Amino acid sequence: MARIRRHRFALTVAFFLLVALVLFSLHAGRAPEATPLGRFVLEVVGPVQRGVSAAAGFLGDVWRRYFALMHAAEENTRLRQQVARMQQELTELEELRQANRRLRRLLGLKERLAYPLVAAEVVAVDPTDHFRTAIISAGSKDGVLSRMPVIQAAGVVGRVVWTSPHYAKVLLITDPNAGVDVIVQRSRVRGVVVGAGKNRLRLKYTLHNDDVVPGDVLVTSGAAGVFPKGIRVGVVREVNKSAKGVFQEVWVEPAVNFDRLEEVLVLLHRRRLEAGEEAAGGH
Repeated sequence: MARIRRHRFALTVAFFLLVALVLFSLHAGRAPEATPLGRFVLEVVGPVQRGVSAAAGFLGDVWRRYFALMHAAEENTRLRQQVARMQQELTELEELRQANRRLRRLLGLKERLAYPLVAAEVVAVDPTDHFRTAIISAGSKDGVLSRMPVIQAAGVVGRVVWTSPHYAKVLLITDPNAGVDVIVQRSRVRGVVVGAGKNRLRLKYTLHNDDVVPGDVLVTSGAAGVFPKGIRVGVVREVNKSAKGVFQEVWVEPAVNFDRLEEVLVLLHRRRLEAGEEAAGGH
């Protein structure tokens, strides 16, 4: 009884609403103005039904929007995944295009040279500035031996210093221990290019009156027997004729970009070189 007294107002309202709905149902087939009671029921039930209809419409709208948002979120995720796949495919296609271009240039160089060649991929480069070396994916099983020259379509890369069955270590021409006999292509002045650190060379043993100017192209002379004659080595960038001593100071930019070294060619002509050296030693 105490519980009924606490909720008597709500129970009273619910009772009258129930009675109104029952009466409305009983008089549903008759005109609302037929009886005073029918008009009263209609007046009471109308707002209730309008509220119920509005609430149902609101809930239905919320439900539809929720599913629309869920669908949009799923579609957005799918589209993002599709865009990511397409971007990856474009990246792979660009890598293939650039590799194809580099390989075509290497193939053209191979056709111009009269030496047997083996192509190799650069798998590692020494990250320090003290030693400028690289590891390539060709070794003694491919015919690669120590002291064989390594080149690229752009120019001289270095020479092999030691090999394993499937890999070889290359001393880059930018290493201070490397040296290449060269000719200034324009004036035919001879000298020796030595490594001067990262992406820098130095032309040594050119006299003050030798004709060397910035922009001159240096190519291999073929004199030392390591590199064939006429392969591009670098371009003169700075000449200091006022340097002390009998030789001028010449700085050279390598023809090869060693920061982007990916594929190389090894010239398999060491036996010819050794034969030439033995003949020269005999004299």
